[in-house]
Amino acid sequence: MGFGLSGMDAEHRRLVTGLDNVCLALHGRNLGAAGHALADFIDIMTGHFSTEEDLLRRMGGDAAEHHLAVHRMTAELTENLRIAIEVDRSLERAEFLAAELVTQWIRRLFHEDAALAERIKALGEIPA
Repeated sequence: MGFGLSGMDAEHRRLVTGLDNVCLALHGRNLGAAGHALADFIDIMTGHFSTEEDLLRRMGGDAAEHHLAVHRMTAELTENLRIAIEVDRSLERAEFLAAELVTQWIRRLFHEDAALAERIKALGEIPA
């Protein structure tokens, strides 16, 4: 998920690594480790979304609302995964939700963040 913007690219690497850690723990059938990995992923995701949402507000435009909707969908799916792991203690449901999060999040956010990166590059700098 490299878009040529070092800060954004570094955050994306951290997000992918975080989500990968969740999936590895689930694959190892370890709900405890999955819960810890998911908490780390949520921290990274929350910070990343906050940074992007602030940037989108400063940039304005119609594309921001769609991007924000993708953030909301991802956060909701992540919360459902947290519930499956921590409350329901359902490995099967957690595995299903993690797979859904991987496919939905990577596909949708890749396209959304690629478009955002292009908008930033077109501006020549990140708006203050």
